[in-house]
Amino acid sequence: MTPTSAQIGLLQHTLGISERHREPHRNHFVAGPGHHDMPDLEQLEAAGLMVRGYRPAFLPESSIVFYTTEAGRALAITSLPEPRKRTRYEEYLDADGCAGDSFGEFLCGIRLPEFETRWHRDYGTWKEHYQYRMFRRDGYGREVQGDWAPTKKEAKASYKAALKARRQAMHTTAWSPA
Repeated sequence: MTPTSAQIGLLQHTLGISERHREPHRNHFVAGPGHHDMPDLEQLEAAGLMVRGYRPAFLPESSIVFYTTEAGRALAITSLPEPRKRTRYEEYLDADGCAGDSFGEFLCGIRLPEFETRWHRDYGTWKEHYQYRMFRRDGYGREVQGDWAPTKKEAKASYKAALKARRQAMHTTAWSPA
């Protein structure tokens, strides 16, 4: 019998292993008559990959406890997929308190773009309104900033244009012939 991927998944679940957690930390699966996994568990038992075993007294008498055999354990472990590379967000979630107050701060540090707001009076029309500007700090001051704009969306667009211009200027000066 060749176990299906669902049956291998049952073996892995019984052991408490996954792509990220490769060390088994348990070895039991509780089921009973009518349980949706019972046909697969019985096939694994017939194949010698699981056995029925001790049922603790706190479980109902109709419960059946399955345990993996050494062959089932080996199959479950060797069938684990290679661990995928951790995402930056997963690294942020596991980082200590020095990672910053937000995911953006974790990614950018002090270079996280910020908005500033000012109250502005247009002397041509005498209308007053807020204006917004987006900027990014380096260690000493402002590294790049956009223009003042009437909305945050426009301020962000201006900031992105300034950032692009700065990158192009740095690229041309860094590679220009002397």
